[in-house]
Amino acid sequence: MTKEELLKAIKSPEWTDIEFKQCRNGVSDDAYKTVSAFANTSGGYLVFGVKESAGKAERDIVGVDDVDKVQNDFLSCLRNGGKLSRVIPSDAELHEIEGKHVLVFYIPEADRKEKPIYLGKRIDQAYIRRGGGDELCTESELRAFIRDASDTPYDRSIEHGIDPSSFINSSTLKWYRTLLDKAPTSKYAHLSDLDFLLEMGLLIEEAGKAIPTKAAILLFGQDRFVRQILSRPVVDYQRIDSSEDNWNADTRWHDRLVIESNLFEAWRMLIDKYSLIADIPFSLDETSLQRKDDTLEFRSFREAAVNLLIHQDYGDASRKAEIKIFKDKTIFWNPGSAYPSVEALLESRHHSIRNPLIVRIFRQIGLCEEAGTGIRTIMEGCRRLGLFPALITNDKSDFSFAITILKKQIISQSVSELQNKLGLQLNADETALFAYLVSNRSLSLAIAKAITGKSSELTLNILAKLEAIQVTKSSDHKQAWSLSEDIVQQIDKTPAEIESGQVGDQVTGQATGQVTGQVAGQALHDKKQELARLIKELTQVQIGIIRTCSEPVSMQEIKQSQKKVSRDFLRVRHLNPLLDQGIVLMKYMDKPKHPKQKYYLSDYGKEILQVIQGEH
Repeated sequence: MTKEELLKAIKSPEWTDIEFKQCRNGVSDDAYKTVSAFANTSGGYLVFGVKESAGKAERDIVGVDDVDKVQNDFLSCLRNGGKLSRVIPSDAELHEIEGKHVLVFYIPEADRKEKPIYLGKRIDQAYIRRGGGDELCTESELRAFIRDASDTPYDRSIEHGIDPSSFINSSTLKWYRTLLDKAPTSKYAHLSDLDFLLEMGLLIEEAGKAIPTKAAILLFGQDRFVRQILSRPVVDYQRIDSSEDNWNADTRWHDRLVIESNLFEAWRMLIDKYSLIADIPFSLDETSLQRKDDTLEFRSFREAAVNLLIHQDYGDASRKAEIKIFKDKTIFWNPGSAYPSVEALLESRHHSIRNPLIVRIFRQIGLCEEAGTGIRTIMEGCRRLGLFPALITNDKSDFSFAITILKKQIISQSVSELQNKLGLQLNADETALFAYLVSNRSLSLAIAKAITGKSSELTLNILAKLEAIQVTKSSDHKQAWSLSEDIVQQIDKTPAEIESGQVGDQVTGQATGQVTGQVAGQALHDKKQELARLIKELTQVQIGIIRTCSEPVSMQEIKQSQKKVSRDFLRVRHLNPLLDQGIVLMKYMDKPKHPKQKYYLSDYGKEILQVIQGEH
């Protein structure tokens, strides 16, 4: 956290991922409650040396008097155990504000296998972060943590007392096997149904007896057996013929279907409902239940609906999954948050999943993408349709997950008119990012990539150009972007001022002469003069870092190149400013503390290095 970000946080009314404590001469006990809450939820920053009023409406910087003692005592408790059930990794950052010392500690989210993190030896002293405060976990929340931490996934647990030959919905299993047997590599056609389920891992042999798993019943069970192991519906489908803003919970739905059947029958029913409301009529292959004329809209619906069916927490008996189709959006909500972060879900890598057996059975007949790609398929569909990216809400405090597909064009007529009035000359990708920020005022790299459909490096170059022409500003080491203060002021002007041309004249004057193909340019300045001015402002340590980062290097390698500078001072005073300016980039942009993190020069940084080396 930079000093600027810290000052902004102190002035802002409330943050869910930042907690302030006075802790002038020692660490208060409630600081460890916050550590537990952050570790059990999504991580966050704990700030010592700031006093909050009772209602958290006002904050005063009081400073930490004995920095070494407070820092060492706190980190010792986190690293040596005793106070908490697990060792918590954390680093300290020291900032001087108004002549007072403020300590900032980042508390990462704990691995799901280690949750819940609790105080002392009492699991009932586990906390969760909710609404800017720390709350004791409820009994159902503790059970959810324990389920997710188990070495045996919920769908692989077995159901004693259910006859493996009696629970099967024969029509569902026949449909599945017919579809699977069409695959050229199929090797199951000769097996009986029970042997097939054993081969697929859906039945487990114990003492010479086959016992069904929960996955077997959820996938191929008759309705009464599904209800026997799941005391709530699989999904509640609702169609509401109004926008979400014009609807409330007391308003009746226009079509509803509460499904208590197995997952494949649930899928069939959802497809039947979707066919009634699809913008483009379609026909299905009766065997595969796939559209013969696949469309982007259907692919997005399919991936979101299947995601809901295969990833929800079936151990949560108190809440049912819901699909709500409004005129302006479709919301897919299910109990059970995703294990990885939203940013990680949008990246191309393998992720841990809650119901691996259910997922594998769906994937074998092509009803879901490879692990982790379904969300990206939805995002790509939105991009190609010209829509706003789907809203992904992975609520770790509510133990829930939601996908909201917005039926709204990202580049609207009003955005085009605003762009013209501001005098901005932007290409399609730049306009789309600008339009998103006009509506949301904040943008992450992961969402920016979903909007552009391009790599991290190319997307960063687009964002850097928008920053260079003063449309956007970045924070959090190039991890978040917002509209520049000047653009916000112009947008917030009255319609009369906009119509009079005051906005367009002012912004056009700022944008004139900007470099459009390179990140390095600054308005109305010659490139060489600007680079030379910037280099004069760099410290010798920063110049050394730039030379070192000509190839991807680790933090340890950077430290070795600057032996006389402490690691924390090197990062806070020298490396972070280079990251903020886009001179140096991180390989793992969404995880600054990744164990394999590497640092390298951006195109802008390479130009600066060439000037340093006298090649310009």
